[in-house]
Amino acid sequence: MKILIVIDSLGSGGAERSTAVMADYMAEKKVSFSILCLDQKKIGVQQYLQGKAYDIQFVKSTVFYMQIREIATIIKRGEYCVVHSILFRSNLRTRFAKLFTKFTHLESLVNTTYSPARFNDKRVNAKVLRVYKMIDRLTARKFVDHFHSITQTVKDHYTEELGLNKNDFSVIYRGRQALIADYISKKENEIPRLINVGRHEFQKGQLHLLQAAKLLKDKGYQFSLDIYGREGKVTPELKAYIQQQELHDLVNLRGFSHDVPNELLKSDIFVFPSLYEGLGGALIEAQSAALPIACNDIPVLREVVNENENARLFEVENVESIVNAIVFFLDNPAKRISYGNESLENFRKKFLESENNARLLKLYKDLC
Repeated sequence: MKILIVIDSLGSGGAERSTAVMADYMAEKKVSFSILCLDQKKIGVQQYLQGKAYDIQFVKSTVFYMQIREIATIIKRGEYCVVHSILFRSNLRTRFAKLFTKFTHLESLVNTTYSPARFNDKRVNAKVLRVYKMIDRLTARKFVDHFHSITQTVKDHYTEELGLNKNDFSVIYRGRQALIADYISKKENEIPRLINVGRHEFQKGQLHLLQAAKLLKDKGYQFSLDIYGREGKVTPELKAYIQQQELHDLVNLRGFSHDVPNELLKSDIFVFPSLYEGLGGALIEAQSAALPIACNDIPVLREVVNENENARLFEVENVESIVNAIVFFLDNPAKRISYGNESLENFRKKFLESENNARLLKLYKDLC
């Protein structure tokens, strides 16, 4: 069995992180694989995977048609059993490669791309997104042999939005290693530490979190908030708000870090205000660190956490709702512990790296 993974890049996102996890698993199981990237990245998992001496290639051309031909040539020469594409740009190019060579195409769907919240992003050209959706619908039906969806919510999204056959899907969650083997009663921080992980993009809803931080400050609560993730389109807006509202003493934009797992272990509450997600890899990792969760009330996150067991849900555009969810944990240290315990238990049931990697490997074998 020989697998080719085609992905936009090996950057710092959840899909990239999951690709690194799966690569390590396949290497451990002695499965032959290669990774083909459209772009190179300095920040993310690229250097880590290159350090492992895995077979990683990069598409040389920057022209859409030439990229398709290049991908098709690599597939033809490699005689791969399954070609697994991940993320929209790679998915689209791999689909069109079927015009030039035959192969079994598995495609990962990792986000609710056509969520109404995305159309509300002023940085998104709604007309262009509708054109992409039309192309997506036509090419997905014609060229993809099977879809891997990272949640049931994502599967439902694509069957409804693109009219895809639900029988062409396998739902397999992303896996992560547990950051702790069992819940350890750690010494509480003198000032409760809130943490968020996500790149600075509209999707991640971090401006709403900053607005909640301002209200918490006004109400007299003591806390700190650390936001980890690479800079993006909304970074200037986040920095401006922190300066205007004088939140420097409470809020820190920490940027991208390889040390996020340790920072999760040092924190008290994980806050996740994303407007839409495919799953939320950071949310899984936070549960593996036995953290209580405060997150946006959207269908996919209801699939990932358990309301009133390990998580308090809020309406992200209602800032008071965010404040109330956080205050629940600030006012109840004992709940932070019990909810954290439930987070770790939920992680063990759904998101163990070894089990979900085994499911994906079985899917590869079945397709072969």
